[in-house]
Amino acid sequence: MSDFLPNHYISHKVFKHNTLPIFETAEFDFYRCVPFSESLYGKTVSELHQGNLRERRKGNRYSMLFSGKKVSYWADSRKTAHAEMEKHKQGHNLLTFFAYDDATASFPTLTKQRDVLRIIDGRQFGFHEILKKDDNNVPLSEEDKSLIAQIEKENPDCLAYWSEARKNGVNFLFFENGFRKLAIRELRIRLGDEKGKNKNCIYCAGTCDYTAWLKSYGDYFMPKARILHDSAYEHSEEYLKRKEINNYWYGEYHRQMASQPHITININTETGEVCFEE
Repeated sequence: MSDFLPNHYISHKVFKHNTLPIFETAEFDFYRCVPFSESLYGKTVSELHQGNLRERRKGNRYSMLFSGKKVSYWADSRKTAHAEMEKHKQGHNLLTFFAYDDATASFPTLTKQRDVLRIIDGRQFGFHEILKKDDNNVPLSEEDKSLIAQIEKENPDCLAYWSEARKNGVNFLFFENGFRKLAIRELRIRLGDEKGKNKNCIYCAGTCDYTAWLKSYGDYFMPKARILHDSAYEHSEEYLKRKEINNYWYGEYHRQMASQPHITININTETGEVCFEE
């Protein structure tokens, strides 16, 4: 991991804004925990993930701070995400989403552009203090309002801020444009209040290059942590679009490989001499 953010991989460069703590970079993991209820049985991974984007209305934390913007809350690690659940006393039956920025996978599924994330590092100006005011219904100062207006003007994908639930943990407030750049790697269920088999995991991407398994977005949980599949998902507009984009990137890869010079390696079995020929 890099020194920039704890969930950022060092393999991708970081570009910084001239004056504000705005960074453009990629290759992140993000985590989000939500309380699980029986009403979520039968909902596919696709449906559950779309539910992570919250409308701007009272009751959806921090959504009223920004004019007309939907928001989504994520954390830098599973530990930070679980600590947030414990802080807010959300119970022991949990769904844990493990997401990543799709554009930097080897074969993306959401865009034909390698769009990196535009992140405002709110840790540098104590944005968590503004969020504490919002949590406690404390009126914002004119300075707070001015800062929020500046943030909106920059149109970031997300804003990083210190977690109040875990020391040195970092949370991320995603706006809709940034949320649309996230893909799911895993969705885990843990029913801490139930005995017997009470946990399971749906895998939507794997391997070191985060290869997407798109059909898994049609999987869903049922009682006893069983996993079933809705084959209708494979006829959905979402699936067909993502499959088309995924195939585009595989095609780009094969075109690049075909354009590379081919090298023949010949080994003289008697002398052991190795010759390379184009």
